[in-house]
Formats: sequence, C-alpha cells, structure tokens
Amino acid sequence: MMDKSISYIKTLLAAKFPFFGINKIRELSRLVFEITKRDGIDPKSFIDGIEFSDYRGTKTSLIKLRYPQNFKTALKNSFYLPDINIEKNSCAVLEHAAFYPENIYYTAEVLNSFLYKRIRNLFAGSVFKEISSLKQFLKENKFSVQAYNSRRKNLFLINEKFDFFKSCPCTKNVVCCNYSILNTGYGCPYECTYCFLQGYQNVPGIIFPCNIEDFLDINKIKPQHSVFFDMPRVGSGEFTDSLVFDDITLFSEPIVKFFKENRNIYFEFKTKSINIENLLKYGGTPNIVISWSLNTEKMIEENEHLTPKLEERLEAAKKCAESGYSIGFHFDPVIFYKDWQKDYTKTIENIFDFVDGKYIKWISIGSLRMPAELKKTIENRFFENKILDEELLLCDDEKLRYAKQQRIVMYKTLADVIKKRAENIKVYLCMETSEVWNKCGGIL
Repeated sequence: MMDKSISYIKTLLAAKFPFFGINKIRELSRLVFEITKRDGIDPKSFIDGIEFSDYRGTKTSLIKLRYPQNFKTALKNSFYLPDINIEKNSCAVLEHAAFYPENIYYTAEVLNSFLYKRIRNLFAGSVFKEISSLKQFLKENKFSVQAYNSRRKNLFLINEKFDFFKSCPCTKNVVCCNYSILNTGYGCPYECTYCFLQGYQNVPGIIFPCNIEDFLDINKIKPQHSVFFDMPRVGSGEFTDSLVFDDITLFSEPIVKFFKENRNIYFEFKTKSINIENLLKYGGTPNIVISWSLNTEKMIEENEHLTPKLEERLEAAKKCAESGYSIGFHFDPVIFYKDWQKDYTKTIENIFDFVDGKYIKWISIGSLRMPAELKKTIENRFFENKILDEELLLCDDEKLRYAKQQRIVMYKTLADVIKKRAENIKVYLCMETSEVWNKCGGIL
C-alpha cells in the first residue's frame, strides 16, 4: 500500500497543478508525503486545501509546514527533497531467529583454519560452497535492498589481507578522536532503523575473517594517540557488532589475551549484544573496555530491532565490570523526539544504578546523522519509522543532521546529567565540528 499512496500523492498533485513539470511535482510530492505521514492526515484533503496556484508560493508554504523550527534560519539548499521510490518487498525482516546461515561461502585458503573447521561443525546443515574470491562473487551477483534484507542467510569465510586494521574514517571537518579500528568482521544481524551499513554494505551476507591471529601483532598495530585519552585506543565494532557472533567465532579470546600483554593500549569492544560469556570466562584488565551502545527504552523498542533491551545491556555491563573490565557507553545516535530529555536522563540514571562510575572509562554522545542517500533506504526498509519525521537538514558534509543549535542543546543536557553523577568520566562528542565542541564548553 505504501507505494500506491505515494503514486496517489503524485497523481493528485499533477491533477491540481497540470502545468508543473516533473521535477516540480517530485519536490512537492516529497513535501506532501512527509507532512501527511508525520501528521497522520489524508493526502487528498491536504492537497485540496493548498491555496497557492504558483510553484514558488506552494513550495514555500509546504516547506514552512514541514520545517517550522528551521524555515526562517536554514539555508534553502538544506531542505533535502529527493524523489520517493519505494521498492516492492523492500521491508526489513524483523523476526527473531537464531543465526543459522543457509549458505556458507568460503575460499580455498581458509580450509585449514580453526574457524572454518568450527563453522563446519556448528552449521552442518548449511550448504557449503567454495568461491574463488569475494570480489569475484560480488561481480557475478547483483546486490539490492532485498539482498541486504536476506544477509543473515549467507555467511562468507575469507582470509583478510588488507583491511583488518585502519584509522576511523572520520567525516570531513569534524574533530577526530584518533580511534583505530580492528576489523573483526562485516555485517550485523541487528536491524537498527538508522544503521549506516544498510546504505554502505554491498555484500549479501555476513563476513568472518578466518585469520584474525595474523593481525594481532604489535608491529602491525600502530594506534594513534589522542589528546582525549591517556593511552591510544583500538576497537572493534565499526562494521559489525563486536560480540554478537562471539559464541561462534571466539574472537574475544585471542584479542583479550593480546591486550592483556599490551596494557599500554586501550582495546574497546563496541556492542549492543549481551553475548559476554567468553569475556567473563577470560577475565579482564582495565585497559580492555567493553562498551555498550545505549538509547532510551522507547528508541530501542522503535528503532533497535532484534537487539537486547536496555536493562539487559546494563546487567551485562555490570557483570563485565565485576570481572575486571573497564566499561564504556555510547549514546550514538541521540534521537530527538517529544520526551527525549526526560527519557535520556532516565537512561543515564539507570547506568549508574547498575555500574559504579569508577569502572566507566568514557561516554560518547553523537546525534542522529546519516548520508543523505540513506534516507531513501530507511524509507524502503522501515516505512513506518518516525526518526525521519523530525527536521533533518542537509549539511556541508552531505549528511542529514539536526540543526546545530538543537544538537548543542542535546549534548549539553546529556553531559550535564552525566557529570552530576560522575564528574571525572570522560565525555566526548562523536563526529562533531570544533565549533560545536566549543559551544558545548569543552565537555570533556
């Protein structure tokens, strides 16, 4: 029905404004679609009520309705109005199911690896298929939103040769925390509405590297030092959740062992998972930080599909702290909605109900942002989402963000609540400009 409702809007506008060209109808359709979806009103009655007959007057009135908070102050090119294109069968699959891939693709070079042999035993019912290389497989198989939706059905086992360790690819013109990434896999089974991977990933499955031990070499790991922290930081969790597959891969074992022997470097596992049994078995040290991405209970329910609940994540954090690990938290993204301030304050209070502040190394804060093109992917996969109903503006980095002053208010609010509970915890902003940092008063 969603694609029909969009066609309906375009048809109604074309009938009301027969002399407008296709591009003008496209922009007006985008505005009418977003306004009527946000406000829950009938498109026909709304279009019938449009008073202007000229394009400029009509567009201006619709932008004012769509962006009431930023209409007067935002640049005209900040209002992103792409065509609406909803593909059939593009909705995300939100059914809880244990990870058990139907197809397992592997290259010949992994046959003698520990992980390949383990996967053979764990998933004996899967179909195993040898491929010459992942690159060749991608050339021969078309990728689509539907393929991304089916990614949990396919597992790729490869030897990583080039991209295991690298610097965090920061957005241009933002303050960089000099984070270094250990790439322990690619693809995530969770279905978060805002996830950048759904617009970035071009592999129709999950990738496990079978040669992680090749990269746990102090001569290969050359982390950058950051002024924000007292030691360099390395972490996993950029292109997959750090722990969600750990019961399968057992990657945490060699990683924990390596960084127990190299205690002058922080290693961070970033996760939404509660898959911590291996970590508890190994025991931690303060330079190994287990960090949870958190949100409010409402945002977890509406946008972080298939993930553990807030209380489950905090209980896992408590257990890891008691096992000798340091703890981190990431409020990224902070999402604006009616009760955001009350709900995020409650979430922060919940943190300290579970975890003593002395165990917490850092907390990061970043607001909802996305490459502009990701907006259309989110509409396809999560048509009923509410996060796109707010006023996201196109910024200089080609990302959609909340207005600068709105972001500053959100950051200062959360940082103040954190600092009241634990003044010495490092609080830093993720992917923000030096101007925003300065206006937040250097909240570190």
